[in-house]
Amino acid sequence: MRRIAVKHVDAFTAAPYAGNPAGVVTDARGLSDARMQLIARELAMSETAFVLPATLKAADLQMRWFTPTVEVPLCGHATIAAFHALAEDGMYGMRQYGRHPFAVQTKSGILQVLVEKKSAGISVEFHLPVPVFSSVRKASPRLLKSLGLGRKDLETRLPMVRGNDIVFVPVRRRTALWKLEPDMNTLTAVSKSMGIIGACAVTLQTIEPSSAFHSRFFAPAAGVPEDPVTGSANGPLGAYCFRYAMRSAGIPLPSLRLEDGRLEFIGEQGDSMSRRGRVKVRLEIKKGRVKDVSIAGEAVTLFRTSLSV
Repeated sequence: MRRIAVKHVDAFTAAPYAGNPAGVVTDARGLSDARMQLIARELAMSETAFVLPATLKAADLQMRWFTPTVEVPLCGHATIAAFHALAEDGMYGMRQYGRHPFAVQTKSGILQVLVEKKSAGISVEFHLPVPVFSSVRKASPRLLKSLGLGRKDLETRLPMVRGNDIVFVPVRRRTALWKLEPDMNTLTAVSKSMGIIGACAVTLQTIEPSSAFHSRFFAPAAGVPEDPVTGSANGPLGAYCFRYAMRSAGIPLPSLRLEDGRLEFIGEQGDSMSRRGRVKVRLEIKKGRVKDVSIAGEAVTLFRTSLSV
């Protein structure tokens, strides 16, 4: 019987017991799809990342992500966690301090990751597919009901739209956002009928003045009733806020202009679950349009162990 190394890593935080926990299998060679699914189910975290050798010449390594019930094509926080785990062990050429770029083979295509390993810590930046937004007006009544929201709760200056298989629902006040208790069975049925992974409820009322938005993410159809801090939602959420809040509605949002010209937002999530997390969302803007989206953050390894497979 073989034993494999597994790490429990909290992502989008530098403090343990915060952010979003992920399982990381740093060497998943020889594991079948069924075995990876069993491991993810046993670890019972929102996602577990499995690192494999690339099968495409253009990629440096391959990554797959499993919830306790299904494989998903994209996961932000588990990617941040996985590269943190690889970097701290000096794997894939990361023994030395410095900047380490990677092309990662995924079911969402070959995506770019940049790891900065310094004596002060490790930060990871993950480039995501640029979202294409579309209206969900026909499905909105059922979706709102499943979330426990009424029309009076909505931020009327912003639209409800779909992007990257997630529906974004703008909520007027953070108090209403924190009170949400979705009907998970109904939300599962609605999500399956719409062909989406989950729903991201967002407000522009933040806890910290430097943050641009505050969100919660529900994906019961993927086996994740509520995800503490969701990188794959915060990335397109940054593009959503730039397009619909800043450009269309003229709402000023706290942001930072990076040295390379990109715009950076801070997204808040997890506070209502006592798992405070902060996501840096970076946008490359050309001629008023988002051309590139990335998320960045830190992580901390809570413990490491091994499993029999």
